[in-house]
Amino acid sequence: SSGTPRKLLMQLRAKAWEDIVFFGKKGPDNEPVWSKNGFAIWGAGRDGKDFLKALSPEVASRVVCFVDVDSNKIEKIKFYDNPTIGRRITILHFSLLAKNANKCVDNVVFGRVSKEKKNGDVFDTNKQIDTTRKCEEPKRKKQKTKSRHEETIDLNVLQDLPVVVCVAMYRTNGALESNVASIERVEGKDLWHIS
Repeated sequence: SSGTPRKLLMQLRAKAWEDIVFFGKKGPDNEPVWSKNGFAIWGAGRDGKDFLKALSPEVASRVVCFVDVDSNKIEKIKFYDNPTIGRRITILHFSLLAKNANKCVDNVVFGRVSKEKKNGDVFDTNKQIDTTRKCEEPKRKKQKTKSRHEETIDLNVLQDLPVVVCVAMYRTNGALESNVASIERVEGKDLWHIS
């Protein structure tokens, strides 16, 4: 409801997600799907960071990386330092999560939500989205990437990581939805939306 603080709602969603999905989903080998190799958080902004902060330390330690479309976060910021779990979490481009590294998906678009309000609560995203830009094959020459704390991420593992999307849907004229579809995850199995 409108009177409930946003962070409290996120804490409740995170707790429910942990109980039902993280600890509850089992694979064919009866192993938890989400805790096996960890998982990625889509959205290195406010909601993604709040989701991470709301997770228990045990679950937060299983976050492998953040993924995003914002080149500023990926190229300039590069990491999210979280003293609560005592490590840096790398911010990568979402395309590294694609199951088929050699396949370039034609309908991938890149967009951001414009913070400028127009006509009340309607967001104007037309100026921010280039719907003609196609997915470029991610550069995978390096098999591992290192943070300053010498933590490595095997880029081959990224292709199978489950993903939690912490970005509001239907605010980017279909850009987010197309990008999420391009990584070929199954909603309810290895893809969940929290926002």
